Amino acid sequence: MVLNIYDFDYLIRMRKLQIKRERVVQVLKRVEPWSQEDLQILSNNLLGPMRKIVKDETAEFFQSCLTELFVKGRPLAERLKILSKKLSISTVACLEPLFWLKPSLYPPPSEEMLALVDTEELFSFVSISRKLLRESMLKDFIEFQAALTKSETSEVAWFIDEINHITVYDCVKIEPYRQLYKELDQVIQTEVDSKLRCHPYVKGALKRKAKQPMVLDGSNIFMLRRRLSDLEFVLEEIARGDHFFYPFWVVFDRNIIHLVKDEITSPWFKSPLVYLHSPADELILKIAKEENAVILSSDRFRQWGTDLPRIDPRRFFA
Repeated sequence: MVLNIYDFDYLIRMRKLQIKRERVVQVLKRVEPWSQEDLQILSNNLLGPMRKIVKDETAEFFQSCLTELFVKGRPLAERLKILSKKLSISTVACLEPLFWLKPSLYPPPSEEMLALVDTEELFSFVSISRKLLRESMLKDFIEFQAALTKSETSEVAWFIDEINHITVYDCVKIEPYRQLYKELDQVIQTEVDSKLRCHPYVKGALKRKAKQPMVLDGSNIFMLRRRLSDLEFVLEEIARGDHFFYPFWVVFDRNIIHLVKDEITSPWFKSPLVYLHSPADELILKIAKEENAVILSSDRFRQWGTDLPRIDPRRFFA
């Protein structure tokens, strides 16, 4: 057994699986009815034969099948056997949800693992896999699967593509990649830097150490020139500054929807980082206090009697 843990791509392969796990578990733990989008997430991230089944079933059917897998009362082997019949795949292949939920206990039914263990008898597959994991001295089957995987191309391309798909509107998605970037050697970091095409603030969030969070007075910034795009401009200026502020939140007064007119369809109003609140000052100050964040606003908030740190965004338009 040869484990691939010494090449530069190992860390990326491992983090890639960890990110897949976060996405899969988010769907598996959802109690409300699944959507076709949820099935697409599973289809994009599962490793074994179940991945193909997802594409051909309805969200309702697939969710009901997996829900039964986690209902206690019957031995796990029996529940897996029932799921196997419903989905017309092997019992071992039905281990996949358990792998994502508890990778320290359950092996993935991946091509690499199946080839290594060379049996699809459930108890033998699990027993042999656990023995191999112990012998490897790796933490869990996430690390083990990453070590088994042989990349046909550099995983750095995947990492770069993931970052380039992150926008300022969903900048929180950068979080899983920040630590990984720090762990890459300088040569790979340089390669990544040269191929990033994302917004400068996203790139800064990936690379730079943050001084503190910030909360943007969205209505105030908009009223300076009546452009929602000035939010992106301000973030770009922040990314170029001596001090970097991350993460951020944007607070608009609710009446902003009557002012933006044709820009009401802006991605900002779909962003998880944006709040509509009246009075906006109340929420801005609340976030700033709770998160120890600097405020970006030309408003001095004198009526609130606060001395919270503030940056006047007019400095960026001079």
